[in-house]
Amino acid sequence: MASVSLPRRKNLSAQQALVWLQEMDEADSDRGEISFVQQATDTSSEESEKETEQEPNMPPRKMHRGTGKPCLSQTAKEGTVWVEEDIGVPSAVANHLCFTAKAGPTKSAKRKITSVLQSFLCLLDMGMLQTIRECTVHQARRTEPDWNLAIHELMAFISILFVRAIMCPIGAIVDCWSENFLVPVIKETMPRDRFISIMQHLRFDDKDTRAERVKTDKFAAISDIWTRFNKNCAESFTPGEHMTIDEQLFPTKVRCPFTQYIATKPDKFGIKFWISTDLETKYVCNASPYLEKDPSRQKGERLAENVVMNLMEPFLDDGRNVTTDNFFTSLSLSHRLLRRKTTLLGTVNKVRRELPQLAKDTARMYSIRAATRRWPVAVFYNMLDLAAVNAYILYKACTGWTGKRRLFLSLLAKELRWQFMQHKEILAQRQAAAAAVPGTVQTTQCQVQESCNRNRSRFTCATCQKFTCAKCRDDGHWVCKGCIV
Repeated sequence: MASVSLPRRKNLSAQQALVWLQEMDEADSDRGEISFVQQATDTSSEESEKETEQEPNMPPRKMHRGTGKPCLSQTAKEGTVWVEEDIGVPSAVANHLCFTAKAGPTKSAKRKITSVLQSFLCLLDMGMLQTIRECTVHQARRTEPDWNLAIHELMAFISILFVRAIMCPIGAIVDCWSENFLVPVIKETMPRDRFISIMQHLRFDDKDTRAERVKTDKFAAISDIWTRFNKNCAESFTPGEHMTIDEQLFPTKVRCPFTQYIATKPDKFGIKFWISTDLETKYVCNASPYLEKDPSRQKGERLAENVVMNLMEPFLDDGRNVTTDNFFTSLSLSHRLLRRKTTLLGTVNKVRRELPQLAKDTARMYSIRAATRRWPVAVFYNMLDLAAVNAYILYKACTGWTGKRRLFLSLLAKELRWQFMQHKEILAQRQAAAAAVPGTVQTTQCQVQESCNRNRSRFTCATCQKFTCAKCRDDGHWVCKGCIV
């Protein structure tokens, strides 16, 4: 009887196998024992055979440590060997990198923060406001020698920006004083013309020395203020174990050498910032602008690695983990961070040479940004947005307050303009009292004589009580120029 051979990879039921064996010649058998397992279906699982059988010429596959399961390894073009491991396997490195810092507001911030305004001033401090005031006055006096600005008026100016952000973020700022889109709080705080005057002269550095500084610093027009803001952010809050790094495109079409166009962003044009944040609270820990070529970057160093190391520098050596996207993540970056007791988590771009080659904003809400032709003003807007976010986080952490961010911004604007409004009220009361008793105060010679030639006046300065003529007082406020500085 001719022998019958079983076709390869053909699945037989038990009954079919028995028929086949009866027809098979005895010489075709090796006289071994044959056993059959009855299955519910007529087909056997081909996958189960692949799990139990292995080609004799294949090298043995590596096993997961302590699991008994095979793991795959692949080698990249530049020689890096990648091995697949189970998530959660403990290692000596993980035990060595224990988080040692205490997350949350720092001790100095907890002592200072007793109000909404104080939380904001932890980030945009009085020294920074004084610098902005001095630079603004210096710029204004180039064309208007009698122009002046007080700190509390600058704070009231900033409060208007926050009120507009939460009340009417769409449209031009000047619309807030119009009949159709009037915001009473803004009109009560400051006249429109005075607001425009401050905005026109607003500066953040000494223009006389800028030309020399810009040779080595493209960000010179606001670099000092920005650096102090970053320092205050780092000194007011200690981030937790997990941090993230990503890019931010602050929307603006202002012309400057480093305006970016990114088609995938909701707003295509803007100034790009690299930002590191605390994962749990979303507190902005550090931020730096993208200025294209950076002369301080070492030759051969990747931009992404340079950005991550600079942003994370104040927070290294404490056992943290930083999460990045595929623009930043690389094997060399993970090695550099690991040497500073910091681990890296992120997706990797498939074009990286160290990979084996195989055949995507809290600050956008209630933003104070507005149209401007000067990029330092756009950066100042972004700084105020970030400061407001951080101040909100600090205030909640230090006081246990649970209100919404919009309410916080409303309270912040109210406290920012409080001193200025008190000053205006006192002046109005004094002027009303003087006008109610006509003839009781005679005119006399101006006692200030800063901008006049012995003019006569019957009004006194609200601060020093000296008789002050119209030329020697501040525009809109009966305060002599000597007292308002």
